[in-house]
Amino acid sequence: MSPAIRYFTIASLLYFVFGALLGFIMAIYPPSISYLLLSHVHFLLLGFIAMMIYSVGYHVLPRFSGFKLYSNRLIIIQFYLANIGLLGMALIWIISSDNPGYSLITQLFFSIFAFLEFTAVCIFVFNNIMTLSGKAGRIM
Repeated sequence: MSPAIRYFTIASLLYFVFGALLGFIMAIYPPSISYLLLSHVHFLLLGFIAMMIYSVGYHVLPRFSGFKLYSNRLIIIQFYLANIGLLGMALIWIISSDNPGYSLITQLFFSIFAFLEFTAVCIFVFNNIMTLSGKAGRIM
């Protein structure tokens, strides 16, 4: 397993623990639900599940298809974009949850982080389509 794929696996497992921790905090202190719920859900969905899918997809699809992975560099770029996007969105939800109206600057930063996350998803799709099309050659 390449180091880049291992990074996604480790990040996925850490987000699983962190998402579960937020769930536990909400269970023992229900008032925290108002400012932890969106972060909890996104840590589990985009952090644990999506990153595990990235990891398994990058590891398995080249082997099943018989084609080399298109770009390891794109995996590293995707890794950073996905993590920065997720952490940025989660922190904004936690920090600004007691503020009923988002400020323009908060919305701008949230949009930037959401765009980073979306870009990471698009890189995953592109990298796998290029891999499955055999653009990098066959595995020997």
